[in-house]
Amino acid sequence: MKRITAAGNTVVPALLVLEAMGFTVEVDQPRTGSVIRARRGEEEFLADDPVTVLGLVKLVGARSWNWRPADDEIEQTVKRYGLEGEA
Repeated sequence: MKRITAAGNTVVPALLVLEAMGFTVEVDQPRTGSVIRARRGEEEFLADDPVTVLGLVKLVGARSWNWRPADDEIEQTVKRYGLEGEA
C-alpha cells in the first residue's frame, strides 16, 4: 500500500505541481491567515493551502467548471458516506 497525508511536507510539492501545470501562484497573508491564489489564463483557484488549491484544480479538471453536483448526486453521496448532518 502507498499512502500520502496532507501535511507540511506536501506544501512544496503541491506548489511545484501547480507551477508545472502553468499556474502563477501567489501567497497572500492577511491578518486572518494565508490565502493561496493560483492563476492560469482566465482561471483562478483560491484556498488556505496549496494542497487544497491543487485539489480544486483537479476537481475542475474532472468535472469542468460545471463542477457543482445535481441535487440527486448530493442526496445519494450524503447517504452513501453518512454525512446527513454536514451537507
